[in-house]
Amino acid sequence: MKIAICDNDIKSLKKSKKTVYEYLNRRNIDSVVDEFTSGVALLKSNCNYLVVILEYHIGDINGLETAALIHKRNPKCAIIFLSECSEFVFDSFKVNPYRFLLKPLERNALFDALDDYFGTRISDRPVWVKCGDDTVCFNTGDIYYLEADNKNCLIRLEDDSVRCNKTMARVYGVLPKNHFCKINRAFVVNFNYISAYNSDSICLNNGEILPLSRNYCKSFKEEYLSYANPCVL
Repeated sequence: MKIAICDNDIKSLKKSKKTVYEYLNRRNIDSVVDEFTSGVALLKSNCNYLVVILEYHIGDINGLETAALIHKRNPKCAIIFLSECSEFVFDSFKVNPYRFLLKPLERNALFDALDDYFGTRISDRPVWVKCGDDTVCFNTGDIYYLEADNKNCLIRLEDDSVRCNKTMARVYGVLPKNHFCKINRAFVVNFNYISAYNSDSICLNNGEILPLSRNYCKSFKEEYLSYANPCVL
């Protein structure tokens, strides 16, 4: 997973990058942040970034043109515009940005934007995990559950299991929080694959049964009911 920041103001660029890394560290999200000082350089990178934080006025080609070309290549990219002038916010709607934030960039404003994106916007996106000497890619929506295995994490998919070199907490940190929930110290489950539950166990639609800890039972029920919004008869 990669994030790009594009700003021709070096001081502003460094500040934004520092703030993004602070956010990623606090949320236990693994990501690389690349920096660019022009739209041309960003477009030449040929990398499909998950998020691009883009200064509206960047010189060679403006942010609006850059954003349009990014979305042409990668429609799912979330673009967060930065500008000192609020008057450009309506023009930015032409390229459907995720956010428009004013400079000087406020830490809380960027944190809120990224929280909203990582917490609710993404329900199924690709993730790359290190498994031994290999790097494996799959979608978060394909994950049935995570299981802690000492300092490693077992990722259970429909027809396979992948042992990741990261801890369960680290993997859980990059998953969309409105789709996954911790149900005991060793398991995190994907709400989408739950077929039934009771006070001490959760049944998945593949027939597997996971233990539900008493300490996590209340929070699980609240989060799952919020996710499913069921009609209970």
